[in-house]
Formats: sequence, C-alpha cells, structure tokens
Amino acid sequence: MSSHTDIAPALAGRISDRAFRLYCFLVLRSKGGWVTVQDAAYACNLTNHQAREPFSELRVAGMAESRRVYETGAHGRKTWHTHFRLTPEANSEAAA
Repeated sequence: MSSHTDIAPALAGRISDRAFRLYCFLVLRSKGGWVTVQDAAYACNLTNHQAREPFSELRVAGMAESRRVYETGAHGRKTWHTHFRLTPEANSEAAA
C-alpha cells in the first residue's frame, strides 16, 4: 500500500463523521480484506450498534461492500456476523 492514501471519495461524499472514521480504518488497516463490524467498531472507539448505520452509509455510497457469514461466535454458538471491506474501485483509489 502506498504511503499516500486518497481520501477524496470520502470527503466528496455526504457521509457522516462516523462513516468517515470507518472508511479511514478500512483504507489504513484492512488491506482490502474483510473485517467484522466488531473489529472495526473497536478500532474506531464505537460500539457495534454505533458502527452499523455508518457502514450502511458506506455501502449505499458504493465505497464498501458487505457479506453475512454464519459462524461460531465468541460464546461457542453459531450466529450471523457481518463483514465489510472496501469495494474494489474504492480500494484501488485508496492505494493510488
């Protein structure tokens, strides 16, 4: 990843401050991979519930994509977890 990241897509869009924080986390830390809502929220000092709507904003803006995975949770029970990552277009712009 380049030492210069392009945040123009996030600045030009009409997204909330929380969505911008999560976008920056995805640009700087995810390396294009999938991250859980919980991990991203923790890194941005948010709760899971505080991060869900901003992630939806990023998805609607076409800056991130999501998937739901049925997997074992922290307490050993199967549950649905939502993962997010930058879209390929946003990821290539961020790496430029």
